[in-house]
Amino acid sequence: MRTVLATFALAAAAAAAGGVQAADPLPKFKLNTLYSDARASLLDLGWQPESVAASSRTCDGRESTCEAYPEAESCAPLGAAACSMLWKRDGQVISVTTIGAHDILVRSASCRSGC
Repeated sequence: MRTVLATFALAAAAAAAGGVQAADPLPKFKLNTLYSDARASLLDLGWQPESVAASSRTCDGRESTCEAYPEAESCAPLGAAACSMLWKRDGQVISVTTIGAHDILVRSASCRSGC
């Protein structure tokens, strides 16, 4: 048990000393932020849209959204019309979930990998 605690203490000390770099926090957006505004903010912060291959996309009934945004991974045709938009930076990949078919609004951002 002492060995396990000592290992955790050493790992914590290494992280505090800069031995392990913590992932950047996920971007946060105000309620009802337009995706076009959030997209501009992400670009300003150094995030890049993750182009999704057309064969991997699910855009039934929302083809115009997927054509406008190469980062669109999937878009639902009904209900809240939610879409998942993929972004990458420094080994991190995030998904920005949007809602709305006309005024596309940001709902949330979540980690997909490396966060």
